[in-house]
Amino acid sequence: MSSITANQNQSRNVTPPMRLTKRQKQCLQHVAIGTPHRAIAEQLGITERTVREHLSRARKKLDVHSTAEAVYVAVKLHILE
Repeated sequence: MSSITANQNQSRNVTPPMRLTKRQKQCLQHVAIGTPHRAIAEQLGITERTVREHLSRARKKLDVHSTAEAVYVAVKLHILE
């Protein structure tokens, strides 16, 4: 297998940045600056449970196990600034 084909296969493992929803990005951005889930919920006008659900789905899409990893990957992929 050529290195180009190998690189293409590796890049398919991560969901493209445009696949995260606006709310998932917003929740990750708030977590990145240290905002607690309750405060995120109040600022976005949603429940704390919904915040946790958005973060959970973002972790799955980014193929990571923790929210800290999700923030790191999102910044690295230029999903977050």
